[in-house]
Amino acid sequence: MNTATDQISPSRRNFLRGNISNRARQIRPPWSVNDVLFRDKCDRCDDCLDACPESIIYRDDDGYPSINFSNAGCTYCAECLESCKSGALHGLRSDIDQAWNHSMRISENCLSVTGVVCRACGDHCETRAIRFTLLTQGRSLPEINSRSCNGCGQCIAICPTNAISIHETKERSL
Repeated sequence: MNTATDQISPSRRNFLRGNISNRARQIRPPWSVNDVLFRDKCDRCDDCLDACPESIIYRDDDGYPSINFSNAGCTYCAECLESCKSGALHGLRSDIDQAWNHSMRISENCLSVTGVVCRACGDHCETRAIRFTLLTQGRSLPEINSRSCNGCGQCIAICPTNAISIHETKERSL
């Protein structure tokens, strides 16, 4: 069933809201199929939102489930995957490597880069994907090992300066 909201293109909606630039692509729940197929399959039932114990899944402007890491990260409990009956989330609970198609980046407003001792993101990274290289004058350069990073978002939730952002690494094929 299409509503008037479904028929307005995202670019038109942004224009009407005064945001002429394109919105960033939404981060979908873990084990999501590619975004085009996701929008086709997802029936916006909210089962994955209700199932998420970390409460990181919310409805985006179009009513589809998206991720917000500002308060917590994903624990890969797979409750969202198990609750999805539409097929928008697809995969094996044990296949955490296939849960996301994004990676994290740390910007220059990281406290460690500016000389303030902060290792919050590295301390909360269970896979130890964030390392710090010591520089002169008490500074250190944070680096994310993309092979070790599982995309859980714990580093985003804990960062006091919002210096960590998400970037898509590849388009999902399924």
